[in-house]
Amino acid sequence: MALPKQTAPKYKCILPSDGTEVEFRPFLVKEQKVLMLAQEQEKEEAMFVAVQDLIEAVTFGKVKSKQLPVIDMEYLFLKVRSVSVGETATVMVSCHDPQCEGGNGEAVVNLDDVEVVGDEPEHKIMISDELGIELRYPRISDVEATQHLEGGAQTIEMLKQCMVTIFDEEEVYTVRDSSTNELNEFVETLTMTQLELLTAFFQGIPVLKKEVESECKVCGKEIRTELVGLQSFF
Repeated sequence: MALPKQTAPKYKCILPSDGTEVEFRPFLVKEQKVLMLAQEQEKEEAMFVAVQDLIEAVTFGKVKSKQLPVIDMEYLFLKVRSVSVGETATVMVSCHDPQCEGGNGEAVVNLDDVEVVGDEPEHKIMISDELGIELRYPRISDVEATQHLEGGAQTIEMLKQCMVTIFDEEEVYTVRDSSTNELNEFVETLTMTQLELLTAFFQGIPVLKKEVESECKVCGKEIRTELVGLQSFF
């Protein structure tokens, strides 16, 4: 006689980038094993891929993780993790005292208390009196396309990936309809001041953030620190 099959409960959450409602289930034992293996590798790329695969599985294939804004992926993963293995997570935090070498403490974080912090940035940015650029949030696919680059090259490539339209007083130009050469030429003719205006958009994107308190196991002093981004809560 075959064993009975279990039906996982379903939950819903609202994605922070655009208010879309997403239905999901807890992750299963076999899926948790994949996460644990990725965590043991201590490689950011491995964990990134594991979280992507997990999100597609627990949303019944309806959410395409590569098309998600990064903040949505991080927020959704926390919600899935909370209903799967508990709403609390124990994280290690480093001691800030310069006299304490290698000191750290443990902090217990309620994942339901972790908030998306930051105001919605302006997506349409005027780079001159006549010319503006519309940007979107970076997606998972954008991160993968630029992760092999460093410094300024990575910033420039991310900018090109996230440009939606270029507009002036008379017309709106859709960036995806432009050739690679046209886009490269446009970006290379930006002034440094204009580039700073555009990169400020990425710096202003809301992030997962939570302030935690702990006590250093070495020196006994209080540790107060802010956890930022998915890596802090994995």
